[in-house]
Amino acid sequence: MNKKIMVIFSSLLLTIIYIGMAGAENITDSIEETEQKIVTDFSDDYGIQWVKSYGSDPSYGARYEGPQPIGDCDNDGENELLISGRDATIRVMEWNDRQQTYIQTHALHCPFYRLLRFMGRFNESIEPMDAGGMAIGDLTGDGKNEIAATWYAAVYKHIAGKYFIIGFNPWIFWNGGGNPDCYIGDCDNDGQNELIMSGGPTWHGNEDMPEIVIFKWNGWRLVKVAEWNDPGVPGYVYMAGMGDVDYDDENEIVCGSANKVVVLDWNKDTSEFESTVIKTTHGQDEYPFACICKDSDMDGKDEIHIGYNSPWITIFKWDGDSYELKFEKFWDHEDAIIEALDVGDVDDDGVPEVCAGTNLVHILQWNGTTYVEEAVLPTFGCLAVCNIGDCDNDGKNEIHAGSVWADPGQDFMAWVFKYGWEPTI
Repeated sequence: MNKKIMVIFSSLLLTIIYIGMAGAENITDSIEETEQKIVTDFSDDYGIQWVKSYGSDPSYGARYEGPQPIGDCDNDGENELLISGRDATIRVMEWNDRQQTYIQTHALHCPFYRLLRFMGRFNESIEPMDAGGMAIGDLTGDGKNEIAATWYAAVYKHIAGKYFIIGFNPWIFWNGGGNPDCYIGDCDNDGQNELIMSGGPTWHGNEDMPEIVIFKWNGWRLVKVAEWNDPGVPGYVYMAGMGDVDYDDENEIVCGSANKVVVLDWNKDTSEFESTVIKTTHGQDEYPFACICKDSDMDGKDEIHIGYNSPWITIFKWDGDSYELKFEKFWDHEDAIIEALDVGDVDDDGVPEVCAGTNLVHILQWNGTTYVEEAVLPTFGCLAVCNIGDCDNDGKNEIHAGSVWADPGQDFMAWVFKYGWEPTI
């Protein structure tokens, strides 16, 4: 049950049983698509800077998302790229300019990794945990970044050339829950980052398990300081996001739970989250996964971008009174978005793009009126990974994509795409 994909299906089944499937309409019948044409197709301007196959074995090769996998995690002034999957490993990748490729420099494992491997020799059902999600950020407040991982809410710090576990908190697992993703950010607006763990009850777990659990570094360990429990339902949250989405100069958490998109606003007086439901959906295909809070229309304010368990994205914007639907798009006959969604400038034009991964990577840009698809990148398999960031430290962003499902005979892949890429060797 520690496998993220098992948690996904089991928790979705719980939600479906609760809300019922009897009158659920087909998603393609319920969406009014915005008509748009590809004005200019820049697909050929993107090159594959790096690609790796993890084989066709789904118990090993599938790749997992992390909402913040690109950043300076060893504090050397240059970014690294984290890659995880069903191989019980977070791989720290660094760009080697001389070899013009990404090199794995470190491999991180869960607490008790060696013990679990040893016990697995005698019981095949015992195996090390996978990192469903991971994040890079300053969690300890010392001005230097750490790596957080979902396995037991573990935190790693780079010290003297190696990564060490400086703390972990198994409260979620001890209480019958699971968590597929994590995020580092200041969700209570006190000036110090917290570790935001998203998840909920597992199939045989505690149905009262909160969907959002907040941990804070108290100077020497991680302590649980807050939670949000979706009232009345055994919900499950996958990739929560955070940003100032109502323009009050304070951060909010945005997440999808029990077929609804929810904004969580921290109340400093009550020390609790106040929730606002901005969208309700129906059925397994409409379950919200990715929640990205970033500025994609160049007005300096964050929008809410949602990816679903189908090839569907929606974008919401605060209008001063409520969250209004700004845009939506459904790619018929393609694979689900799941968590493969991000925002950033990927073609060096100074304007952010929205990148959404189905079995292809769709690149959309705001044109002043709507979002126009300007490029499609040739990937395959169901992409649960789509990250934007400067992986090679040249001041320009790349796109990292990876597949969590694959058709028979296909390998599970990871790619790094770069605009205008031409190898120098």
